[in-house]
Amino acid sequence: MWTQTQRTLLDAILDELVPPSNDGTIPGAGALGVADFLPTADAFAPNPVDTTQAVMMALGESFVELTRPEKVAALHLIEAQKPDAFATLVRLTYMGYYSRPDTRPLFGVGAHPIHPQGYPVPREDEALMDELTAPVRARGKVYRDAK
Repeated sequence: MWTQTQRTLLDAILDELVPPSNDGTIPGAGALGVADFLPTADAFAPNPVDTTQAVMMALGESFVELTRPEKVAALHLIEAQKPDAFATLVRLTYMGYYSRPDTRPLFGVGAHPIHPQGYPVPREDEALMDELTAPVRARGKVYRDAK
């Protein structure tokens, strides 16, 4: 799908969108191969390859040689110039990364699909729930009763 130059550029972009952990135990999106997911993402975005190529072309091949702060600045610029394409690429990157069964255990979540088994979710502490809902309760009734 991608030339070697395009794939190197795309992997560098993806590694900035979902970077590896500082200790190297969790790989970035580029290193994990999320680029392979993008051409299959038609169900989630119209023309995902065109969107990806638009961002790649705007950044250019020299992106790979930039320092990390320069890469981040370049991505912020592309986000401002091509917000729809950038947002789509970020969303697809997250989908491709976090949907992989081999990444979920790295974040303390089971490798099995969410449905039908689901993941165990601990109940929130009562004090936390009181704190979170206090502004809503303090506001009082802001609706009319249905007759």
